[in-house]
Amino acid sequence: MLKNPFKNASKKKKVIFIIAGIFVFCVVAGLALPNFGGSGTAGMQISSGTIERGNLQETIAIKSTVEGSDSANIYSAANYRINSVTVQEGDVVTEGQILATLDAEDLADEYSKAKIAYDEAKRAYDTSKTLYEEGAIAESDYLSAKATYETSRLTLNSLNLTENANVTSPISGTVTRVNATVGKLANGGSGNSEPLFVIENLDKLQMKVKVSEYDISKIRVGQTATITAEVLGSETVTGTVSHISPTGEQRDASGSEMVIPVVIDIDKGNTNLIAGVTAKATILIDEAIDVFTVPIDAILEDPATSETYIFVITENNTLSKVAVKVGLEGDLYTEISPAETGSASEQITEGRRIMLSPTYECQDGMPVTVLQ
Repeated sequence: MLKNPFKNASKKKKVIFIIAGIFVFCVVAGLALPNFGGSGTAGMQISSGTIERGNLQETIAIKSTVEGSDSANIYSAANYRINSVTVQEGDVVTEGQILATLDAEDLADEYSKAKIAYDEAKRAYDTSKTLYEEGAIAESDYLSAKATYETSRLTLNSLNLTENANVTSPISGTVTRVNATVGKLANGGSGNSEPLFVIENLDKLQMKVKVSEYDISKIRVGQTATITAEVLGSETVTGTVSHISPTGEQRDASGSEMVIPVVIDIDKGNTNLIAGVTAKATILIDEAIDVFTVPIDAILEDPATSETYIFVITENNTLSKVAVKVGLEGDLYTEISPAETGSASEQITEGRRIMLSPTYECQDGMPVTVLQ
């Protein structure tokens, strides 16, 4: 009886498929087994960093406007028309220098009338004084004449032509704003309008920054600050905290956070820094030199004991729990030192691998897989 060749070929194919299937299963199982049951060498997948050695700084950065260390907003006490403006922006002026003159013709008439009244009151007062000392008039008449004289003197002084017809600078400095225009009325006071002139001492610049109530305890007079601004490009200048206000104020009307005004004096040197531009002051709070540092998220704190730890990754990819003391904390890194001598000190070395973002599930000796 003849054998069916197609039947034998079919059997051979089945055997090949079975063998191939077993092989694929073994490969897949071999790859998967280390991740099941914890019996393999692989463990929790983690990210790593390293212990570094270097310098660490704690800083506070605040933006504000650069301005002159001494400034004055100048208004006119009289609301007369402006006859002339004698300065322009950028001019350097001295204390008492005339910045503008006013049309004080009406003031001159008022002054003349006040001068006549003053002269008459003074003659009456002098006469009353003499008669009173001789006992010729009553004390009440003398006091009445004296009061009239004092009132007329004050009125005359208030109409002083020099003070009211000229707008002068109360300080020496540079004219940074001129809002006065010939023909317009002077403002008559500082309550409802912009100043006629702004004078600033641009030889000494400063920044008035507002520090949060949560950070003000770190600020001290004499601390240094690094000043950066667009106008400086890659250059920086140095500043010094010169004044801290004794009282706080609200940051804004809608919030409850308080801020404390702080003044920073700027040493601009020969740079292009000018008043009126926005700058950033980075105040140096504290500094640690040549210390061990780790990323902040490498630190784990025990909530029961408040002790702090890091997990060092050994050569065998297992975790070693090391107690540390935390020192100065920067924006991204924090200073560490061994909490105790011995093996802990030996594990804190430059370049040593450490686990990032450890959890309370991490244990000493736990195997891990370090992600690249």
